[in-house]
Amino acid sequence: MNKGAWAADRFIFRVTGPYALRFLGTAGAQGIRLARLHREKDGFTATAFGVDRAALYRIAAQGGWQLEVLGRRGPGRWLERLLDRPGLPAGMVLFCCLIRLLEGLVWTIDFGELEGEQQMRLRTLLVSCGVREGVFLNDDTLQTAQNEALRQSDLFGWISLNFAGGRLWVETTDAEYQTIRQETPPAPLYAKTEGVIIAIEAESGFAAVEVGQQVAAGDLLVDAVRLDRSGEAVLQGASGRIVARVEKSYTTLQPYTWTGPVLTGAGDTVYQWFWPGWSDTAAEPPTENVLTIERWIPLRLGRICLPGCIRQTNWWQQREETIVYTAEQAQALARRSCRARLYEEFPDAVIESEQRNVSATEEGAMCTIRYVFCADIASAGDPVGTESQ
Repeated sequence: MNKGAWAADRFIFRVTGPYALRFLGTAGAQGIRLARLHREKDGFTATAFGVDRAALYRIAAQGGWQLEVLGRRGPGRWLERLLDRPGLPAGMVLFCCLIRLLEGLVWTIDFGELEGEQQMRLRTLLVSCGVREGVFLNDDTLQTAQNEALRQSDLFGWISLNFAGGRLWVETTDAEYQTIRQETPPAPLYAKTEGVIIAIEAESGFAAVEVGQQVAAGDLLVDAVRLDRSGEAVLQGASGRIVARVEKSYTTLQPYTWTGPVLTGAGDTVYQWFWPGWSDTAAEPPTENVLTIERWIPLRLGRICLPGCIRQTNWWQQREETIVYTAEQAQALARRSCRARLYEEFPDAVIESEQRNVSATEEGAMCTIRYVFCADIASAGDPVGTESQ
């Protein structure tokens, strides 16, 4: 029997032989503690700690007594079976050492309440900073990733990256934007095109027009100066909206041909594995003339997180081609371009009606559209309004 295993137990034994009670005195003289003594016809029974088993056997042999173990309690038998298979305890020790050694490795990333687009954008940013499952993370890399997330991302008002025990978790708050109103410059507002005033929404300054008044490009709409009763000039920066009904035309020529990148139909999905200190370089997707979308997938075995991840890359081949539009397609693109020019000049325009004039030329489709719309025509300075041709 293994002594170390017996040391974890208590056992009950019987001592028989001539003058067996002298055994008790000898054991007591050597400091061995016995308990639950029970006298029998030719001896006695008692209990002792397993660590004293060898000494009790030695006393019995020296005195000519017989010692018989009757029972045993404790984990000793289980430990003996475990020690008979040394690979099991060695594996347990090795596992604990590896867990301690690899606690600086990122096993999993917890994004908290982030989902969908927000989680994908943050993961892409972390990967660009060298943070993903399967890498050893230090304080400098973690701080760099956090600073980059705060500097580049418009999603978060505050973000914190915390790492402990192989788990990286993200704490964030939503970004809140507050518009800071700039001081109104002491300049009047002029009309940037002609039209009929339908609403005056001047926030400051002195209105120089009335509802229903026809104005031309460059006319004064809101003045920044007014004389008081004593003839002194009162300055007040002009701001606000002057909404007018406007008629304006835009002309666009859309060529029948267009040259640019188009999808060829060729494409594939590439899976690249990343483990600590190793990556599947043979699975690199092509990088030239392709459109790609990346997705990072953490590795798990059931509910157990593994220190690795997969980069899934969907790519589609592109090449430069010349596209020839039909007459109908060119006309539709020309109409869309006219409307884009309108909204570029008047972002708040509300179109009431339009008149189209489309014609075909050798170079392409010519489209002229005259819009009737309502929009803010106020502009700081003194612009000269002309119709776009």
